Amino acid sequence: MGARASWPISGDVTSQLMLWDAGTEVNQKPGIGLDQAPRQSGPDSGAAESATVRLVDDGFTYPGVSDVINVTITPIM
Repeated sequence: MGARASWPISGDVTSQLMLWDAGTEVNQKPGIGLDQAPRQSGPDSGAAESATVRLVDDGFTYPGVSDVINVTITPIM
């Protein structure tokens, strides 16, 4: 077993984030699909995809993660 770090993770971790596809419903054009919240008529109303969780690779274009979210961890000591 390797040595454990003595300090918790801290700082900007945005570069470690990736966009994942849960594989629950068939993908639609981002932001306008009729089966995307809040346009969806109800939970689980889109066509089932029944796929495995995986990195997004559906042919649509998405902004970079750091263009829409910033995650900073600040430990409480």
